[in-house]
Amino acid sequence: SPVMQMLFWGFLVRFIYEGKDLAGYVASNALLLSVFSAVFGMMTVVMSDRSSGTLPIVIASPINKALLFVARTVPHIINGFITSIIGLVLGIIVFDLSITFTQFGILMCIWLVSVFAACSLGLILGSASLWTPSMHMLSNFLSSLLLLLSGASYSLSILPSYLQSLAQAFPLMRGVELTKQLLNENNTSQLFPLLSQEFLLGCLYLIIGFIVIRFAERLA
Repeated sequence: SPVMQMLFWGFLVRFIYEGKDLAGYVASNALLLSVFSAVFGMMTVVMSDRSSGTLPIVIASPINKALLFVARTVPHIINGFITSIIGLVLGIIVFDLSITFTQFGILMCIWLVSVFAACSLGLILGSASLWTPSMHMLSNFLSSLLLLLSGASYSLSILPSYLQSLAQAFPLMRGVELTKQLLNENNTSQLFPLLSQEFLLGCLYLIIGFIVIRFAERLA
């Protein structure tokens, strides 16, 4: 998946933009690889409990369910980071890109906060798995929406104004924007404001996810 996805988007972007600002677009698509693992990893945890018949035992246990689900997504997050780094390294090699060690370090900080926000969104998605066994349509719709509103392969300015406003409520947009600013312009002036917004958005999603899971637990 990381190899084919990076090749597809990388060559497509290079053809459309004739190689301009290619590093930012390639790295942004690498970020998407880790975010999807974080978002859908949370859903996978709940659905695996449902399919294996252990969900009633988990719900009946006295441990905090939200913290338990979050802890069990750590392997998915680690896997996502490794996948993203594979995609980024592939993009650097194939498209002959140049990224300094300083840029790489800042990029990892951006991705860490973005994945945290995405994982918090995944907690809400995982809580929806407690209510219905039919999550595939919802997850596929959400993945398409994340791709559309991330701006990873194009500028969000080409979208209608209502979609630009909707993108503000999703975790990907700020991480992608910071990635592009860093690698294309070596610009870090918006790093703290946008990263703070991303972190606060992740905290908000986390609180909502905890509340929804707690409510589902009480009903169960």
